[in-house]
Amino acid sequence: MSGGQAELEAELDRLCRRVAGAAEVTLDLRNLPELRDIRSVIADQLGFGRGEDEPLGALLLVVDELVSNAYRHTDGPVELRVNRQVRSFLVEVADDDPDLEALRSTLETARYGLRLVGQLSLDWGFRGEQAGKTVWALVPAQQYYQR
Repeated sequence: MSGGQAELEAELDRLCRRVAGAAEVTLDLRNLPELRDIRSVIADQLGFGRGEDEPLGALLLVVDELVSNAYRHTDGPVELRVNRQVRSFLVEVADDDPDLEALRSTLETARYGLRLVGQLSLDWGFRGEQAGKTVWALVPAQQYYQR
């Protein structure tokens, strides 16, 4: 293989890894990383290849709210997963606290943050897991503005 061919192969490999990374991001939350660092990783990874009609503001606000709630209301945030789908992002925050009743009561008294999640998401909710629970939101990838 020639030097030019090897460089082309290396660049193609780098771009393929970048595109794959733009489809899914998983972050370990057990060490409580700073919210600004989480937003930075999400914007860097999932912002690759997006068009002007795909702003990340709504996604970053939903990520911020779900992660900060896990930090505040559970003893064991575990993981953040964001999957880019064709027209949306699936945001999931998993923790190791199996208490769904405490979550339900938190939702009943929800104030601005979770209302914001509801307004910015196509749908959202939570589910019990074998070792805890996952709070999720489906955030549209495209925002349509009237001009």
